[in-house]
Amino acid sequence: METEVDALEELLNIETEIEDVQDQIKFLLERQEKLHERQSELKYLLEAYKASGTGNSANENASRSSSLEDWSGSFEWDSQADDVRLNIFGIPSYRQNQKEIINAIMSGRDVLVIMAAGGGKSLCYQLPAILRDGVALVISPLLSLIQDQVMGLTALGIPAYMLTSTTSKENEKFIYKALEKGEGELKILYVTPEKISKSKRFMSKLEKCHNAGRLSLISIDEAHCCSQWGHDFRPDYKSLSILKTQFSNVPVVALTATATQKVQPNLFYTVRSKSSIGKVVVDEIAEFIQESYPNSESGIVYCFSRKECEQVAAELRVRGIAADYYHADMDVNAREKGSYAVEQKQAASHSWYSGIWNGNQQTRC
Repeated sequence: METEVDALEELLNIETEIEDVQDQIKFLLERQEKLHERQSELKYLLEAYKASGTGNSANENASRSSSLEDWSGSFEWDSQADDVRLNIFGIPSYRQNQKEIINAIMSGRDVLVIMAAGGGKSLCYQLPAILRDGVALVISPLLSLIQDQVMGLTALGIPAYMLTSTTSKENEKFIYKALEKGEGELKILYVTPEKISKSKRFMSKLEKCHNAGRLSLISIDEAHCCSQWGHDFRPDYKSLSILKTQFSNVPVVALTATATQKVQPNLFYTVRSKSSIGKVVVDEIAEFIQESYPNSESGIVYCFSRKECEQVAAELRVRGIAADYYHADMDVNAREKGSYAVEQKQAASHSWYSGIWNGNQQTRC
């Protein structure tokens, strides 16, 4: 007859076996996901080979490699591109790979740009946007980044606009009229991925712009959101493939950043224990800022809620740190002024401007 001890022992064995089975299932699911990813890559590769008429032999591959275009060579737009780069953007020379990328886009090719932060990705699509006839569409995930880009381009005299939830009715009317009828000056238009996936009105106007031959290029910033972790971060990035389907003859440039070996040693994370007393936490933040950044550098403190954004900013000011807050509940004009203030502080005085951001809200627009 089975005793209590026997039953307990068997139960423990079963629970252990269940854990082992769960681990195996987890491993198999992860393996399945990787196989599906590789399957998609291979299918895409085979379709590309089929479309280009390229075979698999070593001779054919060698021939294909030797026939690749030299994007660093001379092109008919070189003189105009140099003039725009120097006299509009104020950049004396190209950084690594910028010229090649620009030439490929100007030639109507689709381009994937993987360039380290600070490598000059924006120029790669902004300069062709000025040189090519029509309107360039730029998809970016962050409203604050869009605002900074538009303000910077406008300051250079480039007709750049954004179409987001913060856009005024007057500007929205101007943008739609420019897309549909080509009226008014509009060279670069920034939107969020949600505008592509959720606004039928916008897509209708964009299609009319394309049909009239006035859609010059499409740029997708932070392109890693499409696959690597984009399904969690911005699901609407998944719908951007419709742009290539609907506007197949328009060059598409996808841009993302990667950390080079030179940059990697400068990147680090520190995790510290946090006091349960709010005043102590703010004291520690202020102490960290003052000790770690004595040369008036700028920084950002991410807070859990909008209320905390305002409270922490006020407490930092009491402790002698030039701080302000920024979150999605602010008035539209105040948000734009806040974004502009950050840019001016960083560019001009380099004094500490601690932007207090609600990370969950400022990424949606």
